[in-house]
Amino acid sequence: MRRVVPAFPSELLPLQLETIGIKPDQETIARPSGYPYFHWLQTLHGEGELSINGYTWKMTERSGVLLAPGTPHRYEPKGGGWQTGYITFHGSIAASFVRSLGWSAAEWFQWEAGHDPITDQLKSMLAFAESGGDPSGWRYSADLYRFLTLLRTDARTDKRPSISKRLDRVQGLLNWLEHEFANPEIGLTEMAAQLGIGERQLNERFRDLFGMTAYAYLIQLRLRKAKEWLPYRPDWTVRRIGEAVGFRDASHFVATFRQKEGMTPETYRKLYGPGSDPERRLDN
Repeated sequence: MRRVVPAFPSELLPLQLETIGIKPDQETIARPSGYPYFHWLQTLHGEGELSINGYTWKMTERSGVLLAPGTPHRYEPKGGGWQTGYITFHGSIAASFVRSLGWSAAEWFQWEAGHDPITDQLKSMLAFAESGGDPSGWRYSADLYRFLTLLRTDARTDKRPSISKRLDRVQGLLNWLEHEFANPEIGLTEMAAQLGIGERQLNERFRDLFGMTAYAYLIQLRLRKAKEWLPYRPDWTVRRIGEAVGFRDASHFVATFRQKEGMTPETYRKLYGPGSDPERRLDN
């Protein structure tokens, strides 16, 4: 068994590692009152079973469960040896951060075979913890953040593919837009054609991934490019920059920029251009 309990820093960190380890032969554990901190448990080899609130989940390879503090649970091996990896943590933002990721008191995750950044991250964190190289705890805090975001992007909590897999489905279009955003003729028809799907399906994919339609994503991309160019191309008029990023006329560009950014393009240019002092300008 490999188990590490890091030294507790004097201050409560945003995400604070309590324990991390691997159990090559996981025994039955019953906690009627739950665990006092967040508890991640995943299967490395073999199979187990976890019961909570009347539900039973099979803990097969490439699956895991994140339990909130105080969540009653029981888990046990099934069909022979069960090797598990685990992380327990807390912290000043732990509860709010987990909620912001959309997870409940008990969340089950599964991910696909092949490249496994989730298990790699757990093992990397364990090896670093064994080295005792972080008495302040801040490296652990950063590593915990990466671990939880990997669960969000590379694992799934339902039957849909992971976010990473869903992004792969539109990556070709995103790459194309990075080169073609300046073309004012681009619309939903041209964008859907890049993926060989219908416009409705295209918008469904973008709402699922980005919370906006495909055309709204294109507008955001154009504004992002304008924000890159405005401060460092002072010889270009606002009209020219608007046209260069794909807007048909200056009035549409200015109105859209003001709506999304809360200021005109010219004000943005003055705020962030060479020789400007953003802190002084914001104070005045």
